[in-house]
Amino acid sequence: MIDIVRFDHVSQAVAELAPQVDLLERLFGFRLGERFESEDGYTGVHLAMPGASDVGWELIAPSTPTSALHRFLEGPTGPGLHHVTIRVRHTGQAAESIRSEGAEPWGDPAPSGEEPSVLYLHPRGGGNGFLYQLYEGAPWHTAPPAADDDPRTLGIIGLNHLAHAHPSCDALGDWYERLFGMATIHRGNGDGSETSFRTRVLEHPTQQIRFEVIQPAGPTSFIQRFLDTRGMGMHHVTFEVGDWERAVSACAHHNIPVFGERSGTTRGVPWNEAFIHPRHTGGVLVQFFWQAEQGAWV
Repeated sequence: MIDIVRFDHVSQAVAELAPQVDLLERLFGFRLGERFESEDGYTGVHLAMPGASDVGWELIAPSTPTSALHRFLEGPTGPGLHHVTIRVRHTGQAAESIRSEGAEPWGDPAPSGEEPSVLYLHPRGGGNGFLYQLYEGAPWHTAPPAADDDPRTLGIIGLNHLAHAHPSCDALGDWYERLFGMATIHRGNGDGSETSFRTRVLEHPTQQIRFEVIQPAGPTSFIQRFLDTRGMGMHHVTFEVGDWERAVSACAHHNIPVFGERSGTTRGVPWNEAFIHPRHTGGVLVQFFWQAEQGAWV
């Protein structure tokens, strides 16, 4: 099991930074941080999210015609969520944990006999369709949460989870438990029809972020269509908001349509949820929800 210190940031790949920064600031209430240039042919910016999750958000875009990022953007999984960056105690220990799962981490060259300070678990080399970046040392994301008192934003109070589409909740959920030290906190079978999906929600002891594994319930499930067209990987990101009417009004103010609105109660406690289509968010399916009390919406 990898000895995880913190979940550092979520990275999103887009073709152009400026329009996406504008959206994340105006609608999502993110705060722009430092910009950076990579020798690997891409440029990026760091942003702070509102809320208590203490997880950063990174945007990256190609800066040269030969950037490898073009392959991601033009492939079946781009643009959209590119990777999650995790601070670990020791990359050597993390590498051994990855190898125990039958995968081989990769990274920049290091002195003989040492692991590099930054490792990667490749989407097609053990990452189950997604890229994980692991590093040791001083924290990269250090900005405090973004102050967000603009009524024209969603009013995010936390990053709740990333949803990972996979053919098997059992296989991927067990993998998250073994490799990342997560614990399963919820299981669900959808509405029981073949068009729905099964789910397994896991949480790490840092309690910064949850991962939801979603599995098609049958061959006509929309999750099966996702797997057929895009393959295994992150399906959506979910934020909790503090005021439902504010969130819906903010979307209307910015001419961003929502869909899939639902409401319900859990043990008499009300909740609401809705989605924003990837075409309006830079390639990421966004779900947001409100709950009158913690634990009403899982």
